[in-house]
Amino acid sequence: MINIALILVAFCFMEFVAWLNHKYVMHGFMWKWHIDHHRKDHQQTLPEKTEDKRLEKNDLFLLVYAIPAILLLIIGFSISYFPMVYVGVGITLYGLTYFVIHDVIIHKRINIPFLNKSHHFLIKAIINAHKAHHWPKSKDDFHNFGLLVFPRRFFKT
Repeated sequence: MINIALILVAFCFMEFVAWLNHKYVMHGFMWKWHIDHHRKDHQQTLPEKTEDKRLEKNDLFLLVYAIPAILLLIIGFSISYFPMVYVGVGITLYGLTYFVIHDVIIHKRINIPFLNKSHHFLIKAIINAHKAHHWPKSKDDFHNFGLLVFPRRFFKT
């Protein structure tokens, strides 16, 4: 049971880490990588497909953020200390969730038809919050730096 708890805690903690990294790293001193992701923010509406190329400089963050999970998995398996492995699994599952929601569902960088159909109300709210980050209608909108945690107002259509 502790295994599942460690995975869940690591997964949830990663949303906090992602928020902090997005605000202070991506929109801070590493803006030179992240700006590539915001290059179409001047458009007023979300195009059918927001990305016109496969890779962006912003994708380098995937490698940077994968390193802790990879290290935890390798070291945990090497020394047979499985709590490290479970934390590594939680981080990896968050990364996979982020990739599917952000890159596949929201930005449609990869076409997976069944993921682009009618969305659950939670996914719609995540999309609305992310749209507000890219196309803010107020200064409060731009402060949506997380993926899964955001103000309730985005549940409204």
